[in-house]
Amino acid sequence: MSLLKFLFIVVFCCTTNQADAKLKKAPTAKSKSSKKNQKIKQEEKPNINILEPYGIEVSSTHALLVDYQTGKILLEKNANEPFEPASMTKIMTAYMVMKALKEGRIKPESLVTISHNARDIEGSDMFLEIGDQVSVQDLLKGLIIVSGNDAAIALAEYLSGTQGAFAADMTHVAKEMGCSQTDFKNASGLPQEGHKTTAHDLLIMSKRTLEDFPEWYGIHKELKFKYRKIEQPNRNLLLQKNIGCDGVKTGYASQPGYGIVASAVQNGRRLFLVVTGLRSMKQRADEAYRLLQWGFGTFGNYTIAQQGKPIIELPIRYSPQEIVEAEPTQHLFTLHRNRINQMKAVIKYQSILEAPIKAGDQVGEVTLTHPDWNEQVTIPLIVKKDIPRSSFLSRIGQTLKYLLQKD
Repeated sequence: MSLLKFLFIVVFCCTTNQADAKLKKAPTAKSKSSKKNQKIKQEEKPNINILEPYGIEVSSTHALLVDYQTGKILLEKNANEPFEPASMTKIMTAYMVMKALKEGRIKPESLVTISHNARDIEGSDMFLEIGDQVSVQDLLKGLIIVSGNDAAIALAEYLSGTQGAFAADMTHVAKEMGCSQTDFKNASGLPQEGHKTTAHDLLIMSKRTLEDFPEWYGIHKELKFKYRKIEQPNRNLLLQKNIGCDGVKTGYASQPGYGIVASAVQNGRRLFLVVTGLRSMKQRADEAYRLLQWGFGTFGNYTIAQQGKPIIELPIRYSPQEIVEAEPTQHLFTLHRNRINQMKAVIKYQSILEAPIKAGDQVGEVTLTHPDWNEQVTIPLIVKKDIPRSSFLSRIGQTLKYLLQKD
């Protein structure tokens, strides 16, 4: 992370107004040829896969790329449009299991008896058999690494009695997270009417898995899993590429196509990516790899001030000290590496501060603008420690000094 260099404008108790100059061009005569060329250009269909403002091509029907530290959206395409999540559903299935483990309701070594429902489920599996006694930890690995539908049913029945009840619990917890457009009808992700989510909601589930259960998150990057002497590879091909990928989950269904929620870390910086609507496993891996590399290479994280360092020193009255240090509540921003210098900042604060001031009190604000942003960003300026009030006699002396300086 680099220290951001941009234009600072300091404002004392006032508002800065800006006006854009408008240039008018004189009309020019158009020939028949130019009109014909114009008509041809109007009829040309734009490439709907090119996303603005950076011109990146995205073949996925739905896509979302976000910087984890700052929350900055680097690209999005139909990110809030519902679709079938397929096996990406298992992100939430695994979350529910990890939640039960953390709360002590179950243990990693707890044994689960495999039912007919789990054995007879279609699709990818870890080759469970009816009556098997399998540990929760092995089922969790089979769920995440080899995308076992049988593991999903077994865990759902173990935790909630039935898959339907478990799906209702999944939906409830997901909505508590903020996944407002998510409804789960099963634990595996097999196609079912009303079973839906969005790229935005899948991102929330994935981030919460990383944050809430770091001790279990590492399962996502394990390359293989063996059960009944049958070894299967992790379906996330990004794990085999040199991109820093450590999760999260792939998915496939005939209607949405191939999708993935991926997370990768490079030089301490983490990106989360959601894509779906691709035609093959290879295209899914290639698209995800390309978009992650674009995100790491095109954008960087920059600080407007070092953590714990003041951004400005403000004069203060009626205090044993003459100045107070103020720093922003937010330091880190994600910016296009070639557009850093287009950032502008305006600092606003009261011209005279008076003690006492408590740690955390706001004494001003920094307003940041950038051509790539739709809206400006306003960050409070706060003090980090208490500033006591001077004694009565000291305040009298300071007042006289102030009045003399004013004259």
